[in-house]
Amino acid sequence: MTDYALLPKLLPAFRRLTRHYKNKGETDLCDLLESSRFHFEPGTEYDNWNGGTHGHDVVVFVPPTSIDLVDLDDQERVSVQVRDDLNKATPEIENEYVRAVYVKLADESDPQFRTAVPYSGEPYARPLEVGLWKANLLRIFLSHRDQYKSEARALADALEPYGVSTFVAHDAIKPMKEWQVEILNGLTTMEVMLVLLTEDFHESTWTNQEIGFALAKGTPIVCVKVGAVDPPGFIGSRQALKASLERISDAAPLVYRALIDEIGQESRLKEILIEAFVSSVSYLDTIEALRRLTETADHLSETELNRIIEGYAQNDQLYGCVGIHNRGNWFKQYLEDATGRKFEFGNRRITEVRVTEDDGIPF
Repeated sequence: MTDYALLPKLLPAFRRLTRHYKNKGETDLCDLLESSRFHFEPGTEYDNWNGGTHGHDVVVFVPPTSIDLVDLDDQERVSVQVRDDLNKATPEIENEYVRAVYVKLADESDPQFRTAVPYSGEPYARPLEVGLWKANLLRIFLSHRDQYKSEARALADALEPYGVSTFVAHDAIKPMKEWQVEILNGLTTMEVMLVLLTEDFHESTWTNQEIGFALAKGTPIVCVKVGAVDPPGFIGSRQALKASLERISDAAPLVYRALIDEIGQESRLKEILIEAFVSSVSYLDTIEALRRLTETADHLSETELNRIIEGYAQNDQLYGCVGIHNRGNWFKQYLEDATGRKFEFGNRRITEVRVTEDDGIPF
């Protein structure tokens, strides 16, 4: 599958067009686009001229309340105008163009409409309403070949303690649900796509379509490569994390760090790890939660430090856990490294040691 650079640019281009039409006094066209949803169909035309050029189609789904803004006899002219203006608005994308724009009435039964993105960029399906995600966790769609479903599930389970809710197709779908609809719900409401990159990944029509959906939506993509050979096309060109299929769970901390780089929500993900640590219900959970923190969170803010200190004083599974206080004062060393401060432990409390200039005088 080709790495199309134009697809993620189209929704911002539509927003630019609405401002352009408003400034020109074409308010009907502006209102039409702002009320519509957009489906992007990649690679509908190809020409090998100049190294290869790719054309894409755009379907503009107009709600019944706005369809009268474009007269049926004028629809072809509007479609051509929007197509040409989209191409004008994206001149920086070489060898790609919008081939055609189609204006259609919104139709819930149309598969293209269900994948269409609204002008606002907000998903059509609300994440908590589709029943696929756990509340307050990062929503990840895990794309994989069917024969690696058990490995995909193992990676998903390993990621959950890091604050991730993972959709594994065919595994997460409940009985009696239409699996194509559920997959579309997962794709529409995901925040990140995670790819279990096997050598045969590109041979599946479904995985290729999932990647195409993520590209068109502009969703961040993180790849975990478990094969020895890079697949051809788009996926093979992306830098991927390397992991062993037999020990796929070990990739969880690497994926976590990659997620921070891709989505820039370090504080959100770190808060989940800290809450898991301070609310631990057993010594074993405490040790595992601290391990995840030390592997992934190199620094702590003032708010994060205070939450840990508060939680430590209130939870006997923390202050009573020998496992985090031995190993060379493991927990203490982590706090000091992550904050640049000094601490002492006693009476179930963590207290900062104030270092003064006099502390360094040897008399």
